[in-house]
Amino acid sequence: MRPIRVPRRSAFAESLWFAAVAAGALPLWLLLARPLLGADRAVGAYLVAVAAAYLGTIAPVRGRALVVAIVATVVGGFAARLARAPEELVLALGVIVAVARSGFLYRCAPARGVAVEAIITGGGLLFARFLCGPSTVALVLSVWGFFLTQSLYFLVGGAYTRGGSLRHPDPFQDAYGRAMALLEGGER
Repeated sequence: MRPIRVPRRSAFAESLWFAAVAAGALPLWLLLARPLLGADRAVGAYLVAVAAAYLGTIAPVRGRALVVAIVATVVGGFAARLARAPEELVLALGVIVAVARSGFLYRCAPARGVAVEAIITGGGLLFARFLCGPSTVALVLSVWGFFLTQSLYFLVGGAYTRGGSLRHPDPFQDAYGRAMALLEGGER
């Protein structure tokens, strides 16, 4: 019998809170950064930063959170430099989020990872596109909509945390699992 590990219970709630905070901070960022960077660069820098912060927030192992956020920032920065249109940057950041989440942060079957990420990330990008418009309010809604749909990842079963220990958070359950593994002839 192999122990099953699931993402942290609070990951769904954290992801919902992140959607609200990321959307709510955008107007303040634009107010401060637009005069310095220009409108397109300010939005691009915010999107890169918020994608990296999201990955750091949902990381199941806190030691990995900073590493994943830094790598996402660097890769997102390169994507921002190479993107010729905002749509290209948003698509690249969606791919970065999907690959980091199902490829590095959470373990799942490859076919499942591709299918779930195509549906959730692709659906999130389509929902954000539907909500997006020329105003700041529409941009705020599109950021909120994208990260709101990303919360659904934690409601879909079959993903396990990468890294960390195999120990159960409840010591009694951990001892029980080790005893059962020994009785069944396997090691845990």
